[in-house]
Amino acid sequence: MRTSESIKHIAPALLTAQRNITFAAKTAKNPHFKNHYADLPSVIDAVKDALNDAGIVFIQTPTPSEDGRLHLVTRMIHESG
Repeated sequence: MRTSESIKHIAPALLTAQRNITFAAKTAKNPHFKNHYADLPSVIDAVKDALNDAGIVFIQTPTPSEDGRLHLVTRMIHESG
């Protein structure tokens, strides 16, 4: 994966986004442990608007790993490139 050599644009944008991100709602239930947790859609709902308003898009892709499992990789990209 190629990344930017400089974070001078994305760092302030991440700060702006972080100031506006709320906690994800724990709406999913785990019957085995009898507790509630924030599922992936709740987490996305909690961060998407704040990131997008700050000029940041996120992309999530399933990626195979050396341990034979499928991992979810999240990449953030700033509008500056």
